[in-house]
Formats: sequence, structure tokens, C-alpha cells
Amino acid sequence: MDSWQPSNPVERRFMLAHEDALAFAEQPQAKLFYWQANEDDLHLLNTYFQVQQENGCCTMQFTDDFTSGDKYAALIAQNIINFYDQRRDGSLAQGIGADWQVPEKENGTTETQYLLQIAHSLMQHHPDIFPGFLWVFSPGNLKSLSKTESWLGELLTETLSGEWASDRIRFVVYTMETDLFNKLSDSHPQAVYRVNGQYHCENVPREMIAESNERGDSGKFRRLFVELTETLKNNDPQRLENLSKAALAITNNARWFDQSVVVHLIGGAAYLKWQDKPRSLQAYGEALTSAEQAKEEGHPAGNKLIVNALFGICSVYYMNKEYDLAASYYDRIPEFSLADADYILTVEADRMRAECWDKAKSPANAFSAAFEGIDAGLNMEPELRKQSSLPILTHWLYKHIGLTNMRYGEMREKFALLYGDDWEQFVSLDPLKSSQEEEKRV
Repeated sequence: MDSWQPSNPVERRFMLAHEDALAFAEQPQAKLFYWQANEDDLHLLNTYFQVQQENGCCTMQFTDDFTSGDKYAALIAQNIINFYDQRRDGSLAQGIGADWQVPEKENGTTETQYLLQIAHSLMQHHPDIFPGFLWVFSPGNLKSLSKTESWLGELLTETLSGEWASDRIRFVVYTMETDLFNKLSDSHPQAVYRVNGQYHCENVPREMIAESNERGDSGKFRRLFVELTETLKNNDPQRLENLSKAALAITNNARWFDQSVVVHLIGGAAYLKWQDKPRSLQAYGEALTSAEQAKEEGHPAGNKLIVNALFGICSVYYMNKEYDLAASYYDRIPEFSLADADYILTVEADRMRAECWDKAKSPANAFSAAFEGIDAGLNMEPELRKQSSLPILTHWLYKHIGLTNMRYGEMREKFALLYGDDWEQFVSLDPLKSSQEEEKRV
């Protein structure tokens, strides 16, 4: 990387991030790299570590939620074991002796100590493949900062002076949170290395456009689009209107209906944010018209464009508590999402249909929507169901339908197909409330 020179704004920022990482690597006493960045720059670090992982086995990133030190250490240990097991057959096929066995955990060993024992065992067994480790912690949940800091302190202590101490294991925590781990820094001043990364990734689109050789309508539109996206942050309705008019003059003339949809969607979202209901509805309505034109022209994303426009219209009515109108537009979405076999969006539309019809005092329509959403969920890959809003929908139906309802038996049959015979333990728990309670316990 020393002889390589960046040639564009993205590569220049990668180089800056890499220089910050090298500065940490060149501090022999530093064990924990606390890397703080804003929301825009955090995407750069995500990509940076993804590349590092792809280039070797020594860098491993863990995104599991942090609930407690013991649970987090156990999760990381299991992730490392799974990482090895998943590559065992491929390694053996290449002539690599992938015969490492997980060491036994002795009584009295903490989860953190056992995690380090596993790391030492791997480094000893495969010194050429695992000469060391860089563990990157970016947990989805950093709500309990004190517990996170306490566990990191335990981890540092063990790697500095414990039975499994090593100078070949280092850690990175990168986050948007500011001023974290002050106690940790005070207790381990040489072991904790802090950087406030400032890469100004929000300026990348403008710089890319400025350095582009693209001319004509396409180049003009790209420049306008970059400026349009900035209006969402700048709270400038007049500028939004002027930029939208200029961009639409290009897209409509060129019959780029898909790009017209994007311009209108930006306007709809901005006006909704600014609580301007008439303009937001107008923008989303025009997005729907352009999406329908794109579909008529045979655009491959025509259905998805229509779905996005309809979701936008629904959001305006929902936020203004006009639930019957919101429901009537949610009703239109499944036709287009199912045409693309997009069951995740279909379930979400059906969930909101059910909620809106319920709030509009139309239970029959609400139950009908919920059952259609469950049918869509049955078509979804099982591993995707938990990632969708299906658990929220099934809990809603379970709580709202009564034992005397003529469709209660149908509900039981469908839940058994979704979750198995013990379906009630899944649908009886509110997934939203359970998540909130878990955060409180943490």
C-alpha cells in the first residue's frame, strides 16, 4: 500500500483511515483502539474492516449485541469456532491440515479467559494462518456503556497480565458515540489508543461529481441530485423546489421516469419532515404517476418504484392519523410487491394495513390484511422471517383475535406452519416490548 496512490475521493479517504489504523499498529503498548467517527464516516470504517476481513483470517469483526461481558465473550468464542468449522472442509481440500480441536474449558475459567484460551490455541496450532488477532467490536447494542467498559477492562487486564496474556491479540471498538471509556483510558493510559476520525465522507458525492468527466443531461442531473439530497439536512424548502424543478426538467424531457420517481420521493420525504402535508402528498402522488409511467415503459424496477411511492403516501396519512386513507393505499401495495415476489415488503404492507384498518374501526378488513400477511410470510425463507416484521404481525393478530372469532382455528393452523407446534411461546411475546425490556436489563 506504500507505493499505491489514491485516485478518487473514496480512495483518498480509505488512505486516511488506513493511516489512522497504522498509527495504532505502530504503538506496541496499545491494545485497544477506540475509533470514534460520525454517521457518514462510520460507513467508511464498515467497508474498511470488511476489506481487512476478506484479505486474511487475522481480522475478525463481531456485530452481536452486547448484553453482558460473559455472554458477549461466549458469543465471540462461538463465532471464532464457527469461522474455523465452516472453512475446515475447504482447507482440507487444499491440503491444509485443518485438524484444530476446540480446547476444553476448565472449571473456574471465565468466559473471557476461555475466549483468550481459544485464541492462543489457534495461534499455537496454526502460527502461519493465525500469527495474531485483531478483533473488531461493533456491537449493534451499546446501550450499557458501563458494562461494556467494565468487560473491555477485564479483557485488557487478561491480555496484559493474565494467564493468557499476549502481545499478538489486539482490539478495535469503533462507534458514533463520543467520550466513551474514559475510566478505561485512565486505568490503562498506554493500552487505550483513541482517535476521532474525521474523513468528511458527506462531501464524497460532490467531489466525485466535480472530478467526473461526465457532461450533458446525465452529468447535470447527477450534480442536481447531489444537491437535492443535501436539502434534507439543510431545511431549505425554496432550494428544494428550485432543484426539483431543474432536475425534473431533465428527467421528464429524457423520459427517465425512474429518476423522476427518485426526485419526487426526496421531495415527499423532505416535506413530510417539515410537516407540510399538502406538498408531501403532492410529491408522493407525482412519484406514483412517474412510477406507473416507468412500469408502462417496461422498467424492471417498475413494481418496486410504485411500492415506494405508495408507502410514501401512506406515511403522510398515517402521521396525520387519517387511518382509513392510509389503509386504502396500503391495500394497493401487495399487488405490486407480490408481482416481484418481495415477501418482506408485502408482510410490512399487510402489517400496516391491519393496524390502520383496526384504528379505522374496521376489524374485518384488519383481520383479512393480517391473514394475507401471514400467507406472504409462509412464502418467505425461514431465516428471513425473524428479520422481517412478521413477528410483529403474528403477535398483533394473536392479541386481537378472540377465541370466538370464526378465523381463530385458521390462525392456529397458520401459526403452527410458521413456528411449529409450540407456536404460542413465539407469538405471545411482543417483539418490540421484549427488545425494549432487554435494553433496560442491560
